Amino acid sequence: MRNTKMRAIILVLGLTLYLPNIIKAQNSIAKINMNQLFEEHPEKAEYINELNELKNEYQQDIEEMTNELVKTINKYDDEADLQSNETNAQRVKEIQGERDKINKYREDALEDVRDQETYINKKISDDIRSAVSNVAKKQNLDFVIDSSSEYNIINADCKNIVNDVKEELIKVAAERNKRTKDILGGW
Repeated sequence: MRNTKMRAIILVLGLTLYLPNIIKAQNSIAKINMNQLFEEHPEKAEYINELNELKNEYQQDIEEMTNELVKTINKYDDEADLQSNETNAQRVKEIQGERDKINKYREDALEDVRDQETYINKKISDDIRSAVSNVAKKQNLDFVIDSSSEYNIINADCKNIVNDVKEELIKVAAERNKRTKDILGGW
């Protein structure tokens, strides 16, 4: 009986000492959905528009180059009977060289667009990570768990800070836009 009372006292003391730590540990964890933040990033639409403009510029350049090549081919076809075999052979090489230039330009354009997409994705990801870190510091969080994948969290009743991070991203975007306008003199 005495042994049971002693165990009960130790249990009560243990709970009294460790319960605040357990509660604190639960309060220092939050979850975030990185995919949601990526899709809802305040500057994502602007970045996509810039990327689409770049794609359109390249597409227009390629179309212009192709149209010029078609004109040259048609001209050379019309003049083929009037030219020597040597001149026609030279023109065929010239046309093939122009085709190669267009193909090279197309490959370079695709690579540039992919590089820009990678840069934009990295920039958005870095912005999100920075905002998450800032919010976590402000709220004294020890851990922020990404709930994008269902495999990462089985049951998370912890604090969700998505809206707080969105607010932080909006602040960062507004500050960036203000600095850009200040640099450009209000343009």
